[in-house]
Amino acid sequence: MSIVEAELPNQPVALPPPIRVRMAGPRDCQALCELLDRPEHAEEQVMTWLQTPGTTLLVAQSEVGILGVAVLMTRIIPRPDAGMHKVIEVDNLVVRADQRGRRIGRRLLAAVVEWSRQRRASQVEVCVGDVNRDAKRFYESFGFAHSVDRLVLAA
Repeated sequence: MSIVEAELPNQPVALPPPIRVRMAGPRDCQALCELLDRPEHAEEQVMTWLQTPGTTLLVAQSEVGILGVAVLMTRIIPRPDAGMHKVIEVDNLVVRADQRGRRIGRRLLAAVVEWSRQRRASQVEVCVGDVNRDAKRFYESFGFAHSVDRLVLAA
């Protein structure tokens, strides 16, 4: 769509498809592999996610099929007061290339936050590198804020 078409009044607006978000399972492997950038390692990556304790995959699905996936990692972290708290980290969030720009990622992320609240997580985190400005804007527009810097050492 050109800019001119987007600004014309009374033009039909492409509505996002009706989707539902659910947990992924092994039967979703092929569709999940198609979402990933590196197909030569996709099946191994998806199966590892599906089989790793503490990792959950939520998928956005419509009549078209799987439109996106959020890979979540649950961590239990000790508190200074000897208590514990649960943190959900969004390890990966991908929307099918031909479905981007239709607010599917926002709807999937909203489901992630709700899923995390239902599991009594104290926070939802995401780690985004400085070079990935689009992803950074996406999460910030949702309400994510900078917290602490991670220190990294190459192994």
